[in-house]
Amino acid sequence: MWVIKITWTYDFFVKNSDLFLRIMNYRWEQGLEEAKWIVKILEMNDIFEGKILDIMCGNGRHALYLAEKGYDVIGLDISPIFIEDATLKAKKMNLEENVKFLVGDFRQLNNVVRNYAPFDAIINFWTSIGYYGEEADIMLFKNARRVIRDNGLFILADTISKESLLSDFHPFTYVEFPDLLILHFAEYDPLSSKLNDLWRIYEKKDDSWIFRGAVKINLRVYSLGEIVSILRKTGWTLIAAYDSIIGLTPLRHDSKINIVAKATSGHSDY
Repeated sequence: MWVIKITWTYDFFVKNSDLFLRIMNYRWEQGLEEAKWIVKILEMNDIFEGKILDIMCGNGRHALYLAEKGYDVIGLDISPIFIEDATLKAKKMNLEENVKFLVGDFRQLNNVVRNYAPFDAIINFWTSIGYYGEEADIMLFKNARRVIRDNGLFILADTISKESLLSDFHPFTYVEFPDLLILHFAEYDPLSSKLNDLWRIYEKKDDSWIFRGAVKINLRVYSLGEIVSILRKTGWTLIAAYDSIIGLTPLRHDSKINIVAKATSGHSDY
């Protein structure tokens, strides 16, 4: 049994990454469907080839599909286990020439990926912001702008928003997978825009659920307007927003963050 206390990002995604790796594999088909629409967005913006940076790439559900489609992809994640699994998948799919996976913290984005820049597009999926507070996210958007060419695309998607959170907020929920059960005990502080979510994780053994441990996640949750404002201040211009990347469905009042932005000319290091 494991208990994650203070540095939940490191302990969850690095020290105890085996369970989250299984969750990502359960979501693999969804990731592939999202990747198809990523390609559509790229092509809609005349990016038919080039370099793509996948920040917080997990075990490669988007990066590998993009590599199959002919893009040169760099995947970055803090978890050595995720990167090891993604690299193994790339080898099995004979994509080693098209994709490279790197272990690194997005807070040192420039140092980790500078040698591969400039990129034509950057993607960030599945609520991979808000972990370290607003200052860290502002720096992420600034650094992303520094390693992308002028008019390159930034796709920030499948990310929780205040609107989506509060439209149907329940403090007690659960998510069940074939052999995992996650109980959520959530609290939201409107003064700090922080979501505290205690995960209690159970693993199925025969016909019983065995408690595996608990982790308390702390997220800075943004409204759609806040994200657009931060993007504009860090060198990006909004070009599209959707309710879902899959299908590019129209934006709603309670949508998640599914935004496409273009790098404003004159802010890049390249």
